[in-house]
Amino acid sequence: MPGNLIRYQPFKTLYLAYFAFIFLFFRLPYYIALSLFPWTRPRSSWTARRAILVRSLQDIVPVVFDTASFDVARIDPHSFSKIRDEVGLVWIDAKPELVVGEIKEMAERNKVDVENVAGYWYGKRDSETGRAGQRAGPDEKVMYALHAGGFVIGSAAPTGGSAGMYKDLLHELPQFSRLFALQYRLSDGPPLPIKNPVPAHLIDAIIGYDYLINELGFKPSNILVLGDSAGGTLTAQLAKYIASSDLPNISQPGGLLLLSPSMDWGETHTHSESTMLRHRSTDWIVPFNDGYCSRAMLGYLPWSVAQTNWYFSPASLALPEKKGTFRGFPPTMFLVGGAEMTLDGMKTAYGMMVEDLGEEEVTWVELEDATHIVLSLPWHEEEKSEAYRAVRKWADTLF
Repeated sequence: MPGNLIRYQPFKTLYLAYFAFIFLFFRLPYYIALSLFPWTRPRSSWTARRAILVRSLQDIVPVVFDTASFDVARIDPHSFSKIRDEVGLVWIDAKPELVVGEIKEMAERNKVDVENVAGYWYGKRDSETGRAGQRAGPDEKVMYALHAGGFVIGSAAPTGGSAGMYKDLLHELPQFSRLFALQYRLSDGPPLPIKNPVPAHLIDAIIGYDYLINELGFKPSNILVLGDSAGGTLTAQLAKYIASSDLPNISQPGGLLLLSPSMDWGETHTHSESTMLRHRSTDWIVPFNDGYCSRAMLGYLPWSVAQTNWYFSPASLALPEKKGTFRGFPPTMFLVGGAEMTLDGMKTAYGMMVEDLGEEEVTWVELEDATHIVLSLPWHEEEKSEAYRAVRKWADTLF
């Protein structure tokens, strides 16, 4: 069936039904049989369960992209309007004055407006009202989370894919009483109508960060900013924007936790020996790196921007200037998987950051057999305890 046709009804429903039948009765049984023995798995050290789940996602995720079924992984905050207190939903007013310099110019070129942005609170509520979003207590520490999804899907909501990780982080890092997860705008791009391209995500992120500091009263040094996958990219972009913009009453957070950050959306790490090619069988994020996400983020900008602009690809090999681009960043931890497609780009970013900040300011933890975003997915039980030990050790030195 032609690719364009399956994005529209009734062909979309027919195709999804066909895929579900083929997957359940043919492909899944095949993957189960293929994963029975260690030597038939993508990595012999993997469990059969992990091999089955990864192979299944390698089938399922492309269908979401091929049929433009992004709504299955998007949760509109307005749907929680009647239970906003129950889910910890808050809305933050737009602040156009926070958008300056290069980012303001990019927003004008890409027809991006400054809008109100939503977010969800996890953890401690106000003791009197029971509501979320109370002002910071004396020396209270908070995590600020930016979710995964290639900038085209994903949610910060308690029913979203990152919610379990957020709750685990609050348990594993008890010095933080709360976590605020931002629902930044998601992008669409060709062949769909252009919507929310760069720098929409960064504009929302700086508004959310300003909210924590200048509305709720958190000290920047008491804020840990974390992001997984695309959220890791956005975490780095936020720190870069703070470092390079003279915004009043805004300074760097106490630390950055980058969980499998996708640092090269310009696809410059794609040579024959790169992990982008070698790890295609051991990761599940191929569709996120096959062009659509980059096109959606670019909007009206040319492809060259994806490879030469730091705010798009912090670790691009085609950046006109690499030295000094991470200068002014706070202490940072990378937590990555050794089976990831985007591992090379993350290693490049780590090397650049060490050169700019020094080895003592940058921590690298690589879990040899883990796939993308180890803390968010159900098949990483074996690695999660090791990962959280490393995160706790690092966080305890800063907060």
